[in-house]
Amino acid sequence: MLKETGYQEKITILEQWLPEILEVVKKDLKNEHLKVDKDFCKRYFLGKNPQQVSIEEMLPAYVKDIEKGNTGLGEFIATRWLLKNTDIYGYFEERLKVFNVDFEAIEELSSQDSHHLIQAALEKFDAKRLYIFSVFNSVVFSADAYEMLKNLAITQTETKRKEFEEQELVKSIEQLQKRHARELSATTDRFEKKLNGLQKKYLHDVEGLKKQVSQLQKKLSEVKS
Repeated sequence: MLKETGYQEKITILEQWLPEILEVVKKDLKNEHLKVDKDFCKRYFLGKNPQQVSIEEMLPAYVKDIEKGNTGLGEFIATRWLLKNTDIYGYFEERLKVFNVDFEAIEELSSQDSHHLIQAALEKFDAKRLYIFSVFNSVVFSADAYEMLKNLAITQTETKRKEFEEQELVKSIEQLQKRHARELSATTDRFEKKLNGLQKKYLHDVEGLKKQVSQLQKKLSEVKS
């Protein structure tokens, strides 16, 4: 049961979503944790300004420290994330009171009740947020319901990843097309200018030849006469 699971294990369960979790709480980590935990900064971010550390740099540092047993850090991340998702907490508080007014005394919902509650919640919240919240807050779903919600969260994450990659591909193609259009326009402009120059030279040369022919014809007429 998740009620008996520590934050170290919860972070491991949610490891594939940690970049997104850290993105949500990064200001809290930088302003409240990194600002005061000098030893942590020395271990992982020596010579760097904590305020400028990226999520990519933060991720391995926090995972490593939590794996080493820093449960307080795992709890800090979890509680800060939960504080930014109180809408889900309020929703579950009201729904769980239907089963027991003292909802915190519930040990575990039946599989049927768990699935019904999750299906209803999915109409308001996305699967990924629901799963992260449920793990961090140890919502009393049955094991099979947790597995179902996890699979939905994975599917949703993968779908969004593919959509993002497709959008980035479209952007890249559009940027490439715009660049080619600019290059083609610049090349066309250069050739047009060159062609105009050649045309002017040609017309100038033709006029010169006409004058030469006219002068030769005039001289020839004078010689004949």
